[in-house]
Amino acid sequence: MQFQVHTLSKIAASVLLATVAAHASAAGTVVLDSYPTAQDPNGPDPYGWPSSVYADGGDRQDVAVQFTITSATSIQSIQTSLDGLGDVTLGILASQGSTPLGGTWLYSTQLTDPSMNTAWSPTGWSLAAGTYWLAAVAGDSFDGQWQSGTEDYSGDWAFSDASGWYAETSTFIGMPAARITVSAAAAVPEPSGVALMLAGGLLVAALARRKSVDRQQG
Repeated sequence: MQFQVHTLSKIAASVLLATVAAHASAAGTVVLDSYPTAQDPNGPDPYGWPSSVYADGGDRQDVAVQFTITSATSIQSIQTSLDGLGDVTLGILASQGSTPLGGTWLYSTQLTDPSMNTAWSPTGWSLAAGTYWLAAVAGDSFDGQWQSGTEDYSGDWAFSDASGWYAETSTFIGMPAARITVSAAAAVPEPSGVALMLAGGLLVAALARRKSVDRQQG
């Protein structure tokens, strides 16, 4: 009897550990981080060149930063140094070489009076492996800026006016500060994961019942 209880304990522990391991992949992975490092003497806050994001009559400027993912995933969180007054659309655009493919959002949300360094978590923003752009497109009368993470050149990014998108490759302007964290697509429980959890729960229940019967018989 003791051998059977001990065996059940081992099986239950193995199943539950397998379930935990299966969900360990839910931990986020940073695929873009153009914020200053903690070791930077100017601190972790962006301090570089501010790139204007605005729409004023027929004049405008929008800004986008590029990122790449290597396998199917979903966006877990987005943080930027975008700041301003009014409405601005923040979202994901497909890539056409060194610039975004404008015109159609893959995913987007409208922000009102965004504050620098605010992080938020979108829902259902799933992407296949590939290269994409995180873009801020000004709404009518939006007036703001997207602060660079550093005063040094740190990667190519893009800006647009009323005519379209252009690559920004100046070695004097750092990439606008953004941090994108993704989670594996499998982080959403799959049927196999649910089955593991149920099996673990049933084994734990059986173990508890067996111990209760042993106590009553003892």
